[in-house]
Amino acid sequence: MGTRSNVAYATEDDKIIASYCHYDGYIEYNGVMLLKYYNGEKQARDLVDNGYMSSLQPTIDQINEGRVHKDKPIEYPNERLFMRELDALWIEFVYLFKDGKWYVAQSDNISTPQAYEGMSQWFHTNFKPLDEVVTLDMMEEVA
Repeated sequence: MGTRSNVAYATEDDKIIASYCHYDGYIEYNGVMLLKYYNGEKQARDLVDNGYMSSLQPTIDQINEGRVHKDKPIEYPNERLFMRELDALWIEFVYLFKDGKWYVAQSDNISTPQAYEGMSQWFHTNFKPLDEVVTLDMMEEVA
């Protein structure tokens, strides 16, 4: 089973462009890969604009070799609607490039007494700067 994530960027007019990544979405892998290999406006946009990713790799060519789908990125009118959509997709980590840097939010599926007939609800943390969450040890562990 994959650790699902969305990798996205904000446009100049605050739209969000996002692509799905199925495996290894946790910060210790995808977060590190984004900082190491896609840590710039052009790199972030090229990555997301490429579409679906089975998993992140150091190059887009490597990503394309291993992907099982070719879904295009999805455009959202704003960040609020983008995050709201995640509830139905079971996304566990969200990576967003905006204002020249990567941010990350984590999501969790929680059963609550208010949940209808055993269903659960998704909750998302606020975005944090990715470079403040990733440690030096994490950076050294990922190729």
